[in-house]
Amino acid sequence: MKLLAGITGITNPSTKFTNPDTLIGDIVSRFLLYAIAFAGLVFFVKLVSAGFNLLTSIGDPGKIQSATKSLTNALIGLVIVVSVYFLAQILAAVLGLNQVI
Repeated sequence: MKLLAGITGITNPSTKFTNPDTLIGDIVSRFLLYAIAFAGLVFFVKLVSAGFNLLTSIGDPGKIQSATKSLTNALIGLVIVVSVYFLAQILAAVLGLNQVI
């Protein structure tokens, strides 16, 4: 029975975050990927919630305004996150940084 220390043939298990020249870019790229996915999920939840609130408002102007404001804020947040992603891609291309995405 081989012990874990006796395993051979593994030269470098991961080279993802080992280059100090691209470490910051790699971390930011990964963070932006997860931020976009999270923003999409939050937007979907807010969209469903605002739609439900709008349908159940029964003509109450306060509830209609609240649902519309919630939907607008969710859309603005999604646009900001996607804009930051594209801005980071443009900056990476202009500055000549290695792109992971």
